[in-house]
Order: sequence, then C-alpha cells, then structure tokens
Amino acid sequence: MPPFSLREMRKLFALLLSLGLLLGAVPFVRAQQNPATATLYPADASAFPAISAFLDVFDAQRIFASGLNLEAVTVIENGQPLPADSLTEIAIPLQIVVAVNQGTALDARNANGFSRFQRVAQVIAQWAQSRPSNLPDDLSLVSQAGPVINHANAADFIVGLNGFQPDMRVATPNLQSLATAMDTVSAQTPRLAMKRAILFITPQMDETNLAALLEPYIQRANESDIRIFVWYVDANTTFTNTSAVVFNNLAIQTGAAMFQYSGEERFPDPEAYFSPLRRTYILSYTSRVNTSGEHSLSVQVNLPSGLLTSAEQKFNTDVQPPNPFPVALSSQITRQAPQDDPFNQEILLPATQEIEIIIEFPDGHVRPLTRTTLYVDGMIIDENTSEPFNLFTWDLKAYTSSGEHQIMVEAVDVLGLNKTSMPVPVIITLIKPPGGPAAFLAKYRTTLTFGSIILAGLVLFFILLSGRFRIPTLRAAQAAHRASIDPLTQPIQARVEDTLPAAAAPTSPAGKTKKRRTPSKKTGAGSKSSVEAPAALFRINPDGQAAAVAPIQLIEKEITFGTDPVQCKQILDDPSISSIHARLRQTDEGGYLLLDNNSIAGTWVNYEPVLREGYRLRHGDLVTFGQLTYRFMLKAPPAASAPRITIQNTEE
Repeated sequence: MPPFSLREMRKLFALLLSLGLLLGAVPFVRAQQNPATATLYPADASAFPAISAFLDVFDAQRIFASGLNLEAVTVIENGQPLPADSLTEIAIPLQIVVAVNQGTALDARNANGFSRFQRVAQVIAQWAQSRPSNLPDDLSLVSQAGPVINHANAADFIVGLNGFQPDMRVATPNLQSLATAMDTVSAQTPRLAMKRAILFITPQMDETNLAALLEPYIQRANESDIRIFVWYVDANTTFTNTSAVVFNNLAIQTGAAMFQYSGEERFPDPEAYFSPLRRTYILSYTSRVNTSGEHSLSVQVNLPSGLLTSAEQKFNTDVQPPNPFPVALSSQITRQAPQDDPFNQEILLPATQEIEIIIEFPDGHVRPLTRTTLYVDGMIIDENTSEPFNLFTWDLKAYTSSGEHQIMVEAVDVLGLNKTSMPVPVIITLIKPPGGPAAFLAKYRTTLTFGSIILAGLVLFFILLSGRFRIPTLRAAQAAHRASIDPLTQPIQARVEDTLPAAAAPTSPAGKTKKRRTPSKKTGAGSKSSVEAPAALFRINPDGQAAAVAPIQLIEKEITFGTDPVQCKQILDDPSISSIHARLRQTDEGGYLLLDNNSIAGTWVNYEPVLREGYRLRHGDLVTFGQLTYRFMLKAPPAASAPRITIQNTEE
C-alpha cells in the first residue's frame, strides 16, 4: 500500500473527527426526537351545527402525514365520539424568516468577484420569485442589527433582500439574528394553521459552549412548532468542526435540515424544504351540542404507527330552540255553500285552510328541522317530517258549528330542541243554507221551469191530437143550427126564452188562478265577498311572539299611520306614536315603500332607522313604529333560495 500523502491524511483526520462528533451527538438527537403529533387548531362554529377546524398530522420524523382518509379520523366532542363529515387536504401559505448571521466567511469571493452571500441572496430571491403565487407567504429578513423587512409579500421581500448589503468583514458572528428571527416568526400568523420556519444563514462560530447556547432556541422552536433550516456558509475545511455539528443538531432537532456551502456546492431548492409544510387538513363535522356555553373538542387520528389524540380545544356556542309562528292567517274563517250551489246542505267551503309558518332561530344558527306540528285546541291536526316544513293543511269539514279555536305550531330541529308558539285565536263561522218548501223551489227552480214547459207542450200536443176526432160532430151541430133558424122549417110555438130552465143558462168558464211564486231569500252566498289584501302587517309582542290581534290589511295605495284620527287611515294607539308617524305606499311595480314622517320615536326596519328616501319592504321584514313592532308579510311571498355552501380551495 502506498503511503498517504499529507493532504489525504488531513482529509482522513477530518473525516474521523467529524464521525466522532456526530457519534457523540446522535444519542442527544434521539433523546430529543419528537413523537408523531396531531394538532387541532381552534374550531370555527359560525356555521353551527356544522363545525370546522384545521388539523395537522406529523409522523415521528416530523413529516406531514398526507393522504389520510375520512375513516382515520374520529371527533371527540364533550367526551363523545362523533364521525367526521369531511376531511380535505389543502395547501396553505407559510410564515418564513430569513436570518443572516453576518461574518467574514460570507464575504469570501470567487474568481468573478461574487461573494458567498451574494450567491446565497441570489438563490433566495429566485425562490421568492418562483414560489407558488396563489399562496401569500408572510416573509421577513433580519440580521444582527435587527429587522430589515417584516411580514412582507414576495415582491417587497425581494426588494428588501436586494437592498440589504452589509459589510460582512466587520461583523462578528453571534446568535442575535437567530433570536430576532424567533421573535419575528412567533408573532400571530395572518391565518390559522400557517406553519413557521426560519432559514438561518451562518458561518462557523468559535464558541466553546455553542451547544448550550442553542439549547433554549431548540426548546422554544419545538414548543412553537418552528422549523429552523440552516445554511452553513464557510470554507469546506470547517464542515466537520464542532460548530458545524452543533448547527446540524439544531436543524435536526427542530424537524429541519442543514446545507453546507463553500462556494462550489449546488444549492438545494428552498421550496423543497417548505413544500411539506404547506399542507394541512380541513376537518368538518355536525355538532350534537344542544346547550349554550363552553364545549370541548379533540380529534383522534389512526395512523399505521398508532393512535394519536390531539390536545383539547374549547369553543363557545349560543344555542336556542327554533321559534315558529304562523303568518298570513286570517282571524276569521267563514264556511258556506258554494256560490254556484247556494242551497247545498252537504258541502260547505272552504273545506280546508292552508296555514304557513315562519321558523326563526334566535341564536342566529339556521339548521335543518326534523318535525313541525300544527295543533288546534291542543290536538294534532297536521304534521311534517320532511320538506316543506312551513306549510300545513287544516281540515275544516269536521266543524259543524261556529266557534273560536286556538292555533299553535311546534318546530323541532336536528339537535332535538323544540318550541311551541303562543296560541292564536281563529273564529270559524258557519252559514248554513235555508231549508223548507221555498228553499226547495228556489233550489230546483230551473228543473221545475223546464219540467213545466215540457208538460205544457205535452198537454198542447194531446189537445191538438184529440181535435181531429171532434170535427164531424161540430159540422152536424152547425147544420142543425141553420135548420133551426130557417123560417120555412120552423113551427109556430112559444118563445124559447120563456120555456128554457134556469139551469140551462150559459155559464162562464171558471177562472184559473195562477200560482204565485214566492221568491226565495238570498243568502250570504250572493253577497259581495271581502277584498283580500296582497300584504299585511302582523303585530309582534316584545317577547318575539305573534300578538293575538287582527293584522293590518294593506289594501289602499297609501296608508298613513299615527294617532290623529282625522289625518291618519290607520290609528296606532301608543304613547310613542306621533300624530302622523309614517306612510306606506304601494309602488307601480307592486312593492311597498315605507316613509317616516319626522316622527319623534322613529320608524325602523329590521332594527335600522328608515332614511329620508324610505325603505322598500321585503317579505318577513320587522317594522317598528315607535315601540310597536309588526312583521310585513306578502300573501304570495317569493320563493326561498337553497343554501349554498362554497368550499374555498386555495390549492391550485
């Protein structure tokens, strides 16, 4: 074997030294290695009962566990396991700080006059220019002197990096830039689930206790889940010294990596570091919470390496039962015979009454219903267990007498919460058709008329038919009459008038009396029906329930509200109402324009004051005159649109 040259011996010695340092550091690295983790971020309960949250899952190597399916995740709400509705993996921006530890080694130049730091800055600028444009990273640049540019977008960061030209020859390497970077990256991220990372550019440091100095940084980085990537920039003869090994340990223990650059090595793509950190999951599930207050939430993730359980998160909800109440319900229903058959004793109309309700959610969390029920006098009349939940049919055929009845509706949501409305009185009035002979004649007058005509025709026909047989007898009677008055054939005898008996005197035919028909008395079927308004104002009590008073029917083109009975069409009796308080006009387009008349207590729509130009009312609006509240309802409301849930995917 040929003897080793001096250069080869130096390389072998450096290799053995590096191996010894690394072997000495390995037990320390293993002892500090973090286990697999599942991190649940604060939940978003704004769309309650649908709740969503970001979820991070990393294995023991601090690598993001991509590709999890829905069955691998179980939601634990208040200690009860629930299935997840969706689990979507998305890309998110990062919060990155480039920290420059200035030193003479960064100013070493190549044959073209480019310093090591200029080459490093060029690579970082190229990465910032080519990074995913749809992910707005939060970028910062710091040095020993402090922040150069803080929390900037990519374009501003590049400007700040190109303008950063410190004198590396007069600077002494230290950990101040790393401390500043830790403070900067620990600030509140612009959005949840953003990962934090530091790219620490440093030469070697001649600190005998460098490992001990870096220990607090490692602990803080692990507590805040900050990755510290190290670019060790110095001569290649320092790649195996203690400083290089300690910085490598810093990167490994924070779940990152180190790259060494002396001026000849090929730079890695920084995005290769950051790309795995851009992943997270959006988890959503349907909450079973049915009480207001604070609730706990955690997630269990089943990985091949074992079961992970995230730390608990707390969320607050205001949960109240749904509030149903009937609308467009007339306070009086009149049942009578059909207009085309006013004497029908068996059929009274209307036979049914449609009842529409509105369901409000006082807690602001609109959620699906499972049941709505209509009660009349405490008895179930109609029930909905599927859409539409807001319509009922009240069967009126069983009511055979007039009277007042109490209407109530109940709504039950998916959480099992239910509420019943206040009773609303409705009066049913029955108008029965008249009976007796007069009613019979009036009911069947058409049939009797046609029958009489037909009977008269038949009688006339038989008279004409029988006249054919009476003609010869008539002629014989005429001949006998002529013979009796011929003087040549008459005998002389007493006067006929003196000998005729009184019974033979001609008699006049008996007069035939015409039966007088008594016209039938008209019933309510013939009377003019009341005009049904296209819209109405329904009184609402201060507790939000419908008031048991008749609604204000909006029939006229313009209605004036106030306390002055001379100038106002609609009188509102309340101390908060002005003499002429407000006006309501029907527009040419068929809408309603509400105007305030400079009232003292004001006119409000949905708790907002009516401005000078007025307010165009919509179906379901809350209208407040002073201290009186009404709900504006159209007889034919517009059709309701379906919720649409839009899931924003920030990944390209």
